[in-house]
Amino acid sequence: MRTANLLAAGLVIVLLFGRSCTDASHVVGTNRLATAHTNPVLRWSADRSLAPRGRLEEHITNGDKPLDYMLGWSTECSLAPRGRSEGHVADGDKAPSVGLKFETVRLKEGGPEATVELAYRAGTVEKHPVVLMLGSLDPKKLPFWSADLADEGYMLAAFTVAHPPDPDPARRPQWLFFDQRFAHSYVLGGYRAPTDAGRVMDYLIARGDVHPDKIGWMGSSSTGIPGLSVAVREPRLAAIVVFVSTGAYRQWFETWHTNKLWQGKTEKLWPETEELLNKYDPILHVDKMFPTAVLMVSGGNDLVVDPKTARSFVQAARPFYEADPHRLRLVVYEGFGHNLPPDVVTLYTEHWFRLYMHPTNPPPSPPDRPEDLKRSAEQTQINPTEHKDVIGAE
Repeated sequence: MRTANLLAAGLVIVLLFGRSCTDASHVVGTNRLATAHTNPVLRWSADRSLAPRGRLEEHITNGDKPLDYMLGWSTECSLAPRGRSEGHVADGDKAPSVGLKFETVRLKEGGPEATVELAYRAGTVEKHPVVLMLGSLDPKKLPFWSADLADEGYMLAAFTVAHPPDPDPARRPQWLFFDQRFAHSYVLGGYRAPTDAGRVMDYLIARGDVHPDKIGWMGSSSTGIPGLSVAVREPRLAAIVVFVSTGAYRQWFETWHTNKLWQGKTEKLWPETEELLNKYDPILHVDKMFPTAVLMVSGGNDLVVDPKTARSFVQAARPFYEADPHRLRLVVYEGFGHNLPPDVVTLYTEHWFRLYMHPTNPPPSPPDRPEDLKRSAEQTQINPTEHKDVIGAE
């Protein structure tokens, strides 16, 4: 009888906390002793007790994905306390996120109707930091990069705005057809994005449960490129992290030719595209971006959004970040193209928002600058031992 009771209790725990994962290739926890075959309740306890800051890290191998890959990776395996997800779930095996609150709001004032979808844990913090993004949210699961952030009190806010399409169907962009129509759609989207984001920010701040100084943007490729336009024209944006993106629009379009992507019948952009570029290309307004904390992560072999255009944007902005150069960063992953590994996306997204939009902690102060080479060498030490002692120098 005692054995039967213990087995029954164990079954209840498993049903409450999740299903076990059976494919070891999908999950590797931070506890190297744990495997994908370990009971999920035990793995949860072991991994979280050993992981830095209570994080459960996931290491997922990224295969070669098509050009239209954005952020569609699924990284759920089992339900865990407070809706935490572990590992990987196959498409269609979507479990609801326990304890999360989802809301849909429609903004009808100030422009075309905007649909804002929110996901957050009410009561975790007094004022939520917010991560803005273009698109939508799935009430059945969070984006793979966001689970830990939601646990910590961050609010996700995905939005779309019902801008009318071009009245002439022949002028409407065709997906991944690199011509004048495709180029114009990005310039027009970048022009509209700051106003659209501003409307969403107005609503969020008026709610009362959002920290007005901790609203950021996360995006990748087509959801990151407009974000850099927001960064240079919306001063309330505290931080932005974007992947395989650029804020040098005109230079980006030029690489469509050099990288042999261009499919237009002529070489020139439309006159209306040129007019918008001359006024609203983000690189022309980097003098207004500081103090927004900007992190860009690119693939060194990316031919779709050439990393040299991201570098041009950062170099143009660098003089205006002299007061705090750590707030402007570009990371290039050599050997990668337009698809960065999911763990890279999660790593930098979590780090950047925790650094500059932490739910309770203030952002870091500007760094002390080394006055000479000796001091610069000292700042590279990883422990009390000086480098001169490591190499036996006098």
